[in-house]
Amino acid sequence: MRNFSDKEVSDEVIKEIIRAGTYAPTAVNKQPWRFVVIKNKQLIEEYDKRAKKAFLAAYKDTENPELSKFVQFLSKPATRIFYEAPVLILLFASPDVINEHDCSLAAENMMLAAQSLGIGSCWIGLAEGLGYDMEFLKEVGVPEGHKLIAPLIFGYPAKQNLKAPARNADVILKWIN
Repeated sequence: MRNFSDKEVSDEVIKEIIRAGTYAPTAVNKQPWRFVVIKNKQLIEEYDKRAKKAFLAAYKDTENPELSKFVQFLSKPATRIFYEAPVLILLFASPDVINEHDCSLAAENMMLAAQSLGIGSCWIGLAEGLGYDMEFLKEVGVPEGHKLIAPLIFGYPAKQNLKAPARNADVILKWIN
């Protein structure tokens, strides 16, 4: 989901989405996920710009054609990687994490829960650079040693009844009975 309405997402709904994330499977029940919730539109806009800047600095000289497309996309001043979403939730792994995949599972649970509540979401991988911005981490109150795993945006869809894109049916490598 990359096109959101102006409708506010209530704190109660956000807490429900996060609660769903905390029910993800976790190695030895470590529950390593920690969340930062940002609803301030001005801050989301500022962090959008900072994330773009970090990505461009990291990949400006890339020779990878796929990454070059992202560099071109992000070089446009009008590009917004958080798509003006009303909610940004940053999912971090705590320092004692055994398996960072636990946090990815929590993110997926959150996205599925949001969908069931009529809320759209998107995992913004282009924002991973914020996890290396020490000033940003300090600003949002993330203790040392935590790692940004999933920058997620949430909001009510601008359009209703959107269908999922078609999926490739030929994905099974081998079926062994």
